Amino acid sequence: MRKGFRRGQTAVEYVLALVALIGVIGVMWYLVQAARENVARTESLVSSDYP
Repeated sequence: MRKGFRRGQTAVEYVLALVALIGVIGVMWYLVQAARENVARTESLVSSDYP
């Protein structure tokens, strides 16, 4: 294989890894936000006077 091709392949792999990492961070952020909303809803239900 040519050396230039390998260098380009490495750059593509780094970009793909970065995109995957950003995707994982995005999903984690969404789950944290959903958990916060769930906590707020649960606190509201627990603190209400309605049995």
